[in-house]
Amino acid sequence: MIFIEPCGQRVMLLRALSKLSICSRQQAKRAIHAGRVQVNGKVIKQPTYWVDLQKDKILLDDEVARRAPRQIYLMLNKPPGYVTTRRDNLHRPTVFDLIPSVDSNQNHFSSKSSWIFPVGRLDYNSAGLLLFTNDGVLGDTLASPESHVSKVYRVLLDRLPQPEEIRRLENGIALKDYITLPATIEFETPEAVAALKESRVEKAGHWLRITIREGKNRQVRRMFAAAGCEVQRLIRVRFGPLDLGDLPEGGWRYLSEKEVRLLRQAVMQRFQTS
Repeated sequence: MIFIEPCGQRVMLLRALSKLSICSRQQAKRAIHAGRVQVNGKVIKQPTYWVDLQKDKILLDDEVARRAPRQIYLMLNKPPGYVTTRRDNLHRPTVFDLIPSVDSNQNHFSSKSSWIFPVGRLDYNSAGLLLFTNDGVLGDTLASPESHVSKVYRVLLDRLPQPEEIRRLENGIALKDYITLPATIEFETPEAVAALKESRVEKAGHWLRITIREGKNRQVRRMFAAAGCEVQRLIRVRFGPLDLGDLPEGGWRYLSEKEVRLLRQAVMQRFQTS
């Protein structure tokens, strides 16, 4: 049973679970739709149901759930061949297989503290920087395309785009359901390509770097497909102010306090200037 501590405000049910750092808002929405959440003894399947944080009692999976003892932030260098979900119906490996499950009181994770979630997604064949947290507010804000936090990708193409195609990609290209925001494209230097080859996971070819400010579903692949190019490899190397650096493929590390502060500042600056 969850006795939500007084906060002096009414919020939607999915927001209440997120504020407790139990899960992200998207995870909360799925749990509510699945009938796993009760309010005052009644199953609620409406994520927008309003709760009183001073009076209402909320249950999730009939287990005691409290505010996370500490907020967790980490970075993973995702390899290709992993899905960005906790479980996969096709039994493919997931990114959670790469993060150890040990006691969170010992500065790690356990099954009871496993409510960390990925900030956005990288698809099965994509690789690179993937953030995780149990901070629902910051995680959901960073993942939202409306936050316009920049993401940088290294991309291997079957051919180099022509100058006119580059202009279309940079100015905003029409996809099926929306027009992308302006992007920045740079061709990789020979030195950068050589460094990728030395990492033992890349090959020579038509490499470039693209910076976007949305991060919608398979956006980079769809952008290049609209320009008549096929993405053969995609690696995210930067998320907002954070670089992947020399973190090995499949490796992970905690973020420093400074890095978390920079993420918060990136979000604040965006909304202060909007």
